[in-house]
This record gives sequence, structure tokens and C-alpha cells, in this order.
Amino acid sequence: MKYIKHFILSLVFLAGGLFIQAQDLTKDKTYGEQGLELVKQQMGLYENEPLENLITQIGKKLVNELEKPLFDYEFYLVDSPEPNAFALPGGKIFVTRGLLALPITEDEIAGVMGHEIIHSNNRHGVKTSAGSVFGNIIAIPGVIVGGIFGGPIGQAVASPFLTGNELLQANYSRGNEKEADKEGTELAAKAGYEPIQLAHILNRLSIEAELLTGESEEKSYFSSHPYTPKRVDAITKYSGQYTQSASNPILKSTSFLIVFDGLNIGNNPEYGYVHEEVFYHPQDHYSFKLDAEWQTAITPATLSLGSVDGDAILSFTVETDSLTFKEYLTSFEKAMLDQTSAKPTRKGDFEWFGHKGEFLEYVSNANNQVVKFQLIALEYGPHRVFKIASLYAESKEEKVKAIFKNAKVISSSDLPATTVPSIKIVEAMSDETLDSLIKGYDAEEYGKLILVLNEKDLSSTIKKGSQVKLVVNKPVKF
Repeated sequence: MKYIKHFILSLVFLAGGLFIQAQDLTKDKTYGEQGLELVKQQMGLYENEPLENLITQIGKKLVNELEKPLFDYEFYLVDSPEPNAFALPGGKIFVTRGLLALPITEDEIAGVMGHEIIHSNNRHGVKTSAGSVFGNIIAIPGVIVGGIFGGPIGQAVASPFLTGNELLQANYSRGNEKEADKEGTELAAKAGYEPIQLAHILNRLSIEAELLTGESEEKSYFSSHPYTPKRVDAITKYSGQYTQSASNPILKSTSFLIVFDGLNIGNNPEYGYVHEEVFYHPQDHYSFKLDAEWQTAITPATLSLGSVDGDAILSFTVETDSLTFKEYLTSFEKAMLDQTSAKPTRKGDFEWFGHKGEFLEYVSNANNQVVKFQLIALEYGPHRVFKIASLYAESKEEKVKAIFKNAKVISSSDLPATTVPSIKIVEAMSDETLDSLIKGYDAEEYGKLILVLNEKDLSSTIKKGSQVKLVVNKPVKF
């Protein structure tokens, strides 16, 4: 199983609105709440009490050292394999489980979180943003949909391919980044952490990003946190200027790594997974065959398929809804008429494996080609509606139909076995090499990654009683 297989979203920072007065924090809080809901929908929150407690306690230690904290800070663990940390306006700080594969010391986590706290407390996300939270044009390469295919369709497709960057990404200026590095390292030092550790984890993050993507600085953390040797040099310089307060870590160094044992650093298969070119959804009980034509974006709320050339996108969502499928489609049709004056070109009944429903279809022209939008809603159990939205150039119609042809309802017994790459903390029983530990736990598949996570070579001697991080394939039970 390859590490991180699906389309990687680059969710980083919420785009705020207009410049607001320094003492009026209303918009910060509003954007923060909106962004939190998007994080829940598109990434999910990860339930792991020991790790949640760790980042919350580190965060509180850091916030206590702020001269003027503007918000009641909240700390969240995000269910994403992507190594990332980000801040939303209004004091909401997020750390992904993917990032938590990286730290060797508590100080490194504090360095990253201190940086994000400064972004939020200095209101960088609000002051530097431009535009509204929701864009007016939905765009994928090859198909640009505006005008008739406006708001209602964008919300129905609800795809990370279309909305991820638009909704949750803001580009910080160099000044913002410098300020967050400088003040964040100072904050860490005041809280009793070694400030230079931010530079250490950034180095490791950069190496991991290159290893996993084959390209330098491609992971989302660097899309708005540019990694450069100059930046690390500057952090090193800042760190030397600050006096570290007495160290009082949350966890003892001997027990620090243990808290990460069992951490899944791959995709969450509960949201869906691919096995032998077939996608399976273990919660909503459906599957369909895929081919190289499609890439997937899997979120807690939605599965999206995007054609490689960008001329088609599909979105699958099963929701517990107070509306019936008929009521949902009626409300959608009315919204389209009110907002765009568009009427469906076709509509009618639809049935899928005994599940009855209806569909709406709209046709328009964009980029000198016919573009279609089709929305299907099915009764999928008590108060459950299966919504399938497809937006595609007419030339892709047969490819889209093939997805439906290959789709089917499944039961739990149809789910094939799968595994997830997980952190395993092991203790050397005698003096031995990292290479021998990797082989002893059948972890060769992740050998290069293990070297990065431990900052060691294969020949490094692990002394008896010392702990190291391995990555192993852990079976999943549904």
C-alpha cells in the first residue's frame, strides 16, 4: 500500500474578507467558525485522546506567554495524512495526524504551533485575504463554468477539486512569515521550549515532502509557508536571541514517542479506499471500478472523481437529511431558477439497485463546448439521501456513464481486507542497527521514510532500551 495515494488537498489558511478595524474581531471569529466547518467536512477531526490532549496542553502553554491574546484559543487534531499545521482566524489552530509522524521532541511541535498561534493572534489571515469565502466561478482545467452554472451547482458538486483551494487557502506575505517565525520562536522559548527546534522539523518536513512526492516542497505546508535555507538560517538566528525559560515538558522524553504508537499516517479507509482498481465505501456500502482516467479526492463528507484532463468531475454524498430526495431536488431546481433563471433541460425518474429517485439535467456552453450538469437524488434508507452530482464536457459523457454502469450496492461482507501505514514505536532489546529493526518488523516498504522520521542511517546503532519510530502496515477492521 503506497503512502498517501489519493489526491492531496492543499488546505492551509482560510481566505477572509475585507480589511477590518484592529479592535473589531467579529469577522475573525465568523471566518474561523466557517473555516472550522469546512475542515470538518473536507478533512475531518481525528479522535485520539492522548494526542488531542498533547497538542491542547502545548497550545495552552504557548498562549499563556502571549502578551495580549486576542481569542480563546482552540486546538484541533485533523484527520489528514498530509503533514500540515494551519491557523484560522479567531484562534483556531490545527495540526494534522500526518504532521505528528514527524516530531522527535515536544519542542518541535511547540515550534510549529507557536508559528501558527502568531499567525492567528496577529490576524494575518484576515488582513492579507482578498475576496469572499465562496467564489463566483467554479473552474477545472478544460471546463470553466460560470453564469448558468453558478452557486447552486457549485454547492451540489461540493468537491475538493473545485473548492479546496478557494475556501481555505490564503497566501501570507513574506513579512507575515518572517513575523510568525520570529515571534513564534520567541513564544516557544518563553514557554520553556528550545526555539531552534522549529528549524529542525522544517528540515525534516522538507525531506519527507521530497521523498513522498518526488518533487521538492510540494506538500501543502509549503504552499503558503515557503521553505528555504534562508528561512531556516533566519530561525536559527532568532533562536540565539531568546533565552529559553525553564523546561517543563508535558511528556517526559522517555515517554514522548509512546504517545504516537499506532498513529495512522495514511488515508482513513473509513471514508473509502481503493483495492485492485475498485473503490469501496465501507460506511455507505457502494463500490465502483476505476481506471487511470480518474483521480480521487476522499473527504469525510464527499467522494469526488476528477478526470485527469479536467473535463469531468463527479461527487458522491450520502447524507442524513430532513428533506426527502424529491424535496431536495425541488429546492435545488427552485434555487437554480431564482439565482440563474435556468430551467432543467431534462428531468425524470431514476432507479439504482432498488433505490428509487429522480434526476435533473442542465446543459450550457463553455469554452466552445457543450457542458452538462446532472444531479441524481435517491432514497437510501430512513432519512438518508444519496446525492450524485456530475459536471462534465459532453465529450466525456460515455466515461461518466461508465462509472454508473460499474457502480453497485455492496454489503459489509463484500469489503476486501486493507491496511494502513501506521507508526509503531519499538524498543531495542539489545544494541542493534536501525536496519535490523526495520527488517525484524517487516518494515522495508517504508525504509526511506523511517530514516527521515528518525534522522538516522540504516547503520545507526540503536542502544538497548532506546526507542525508534517504525512504519508498518496495520490491518483495518470495519
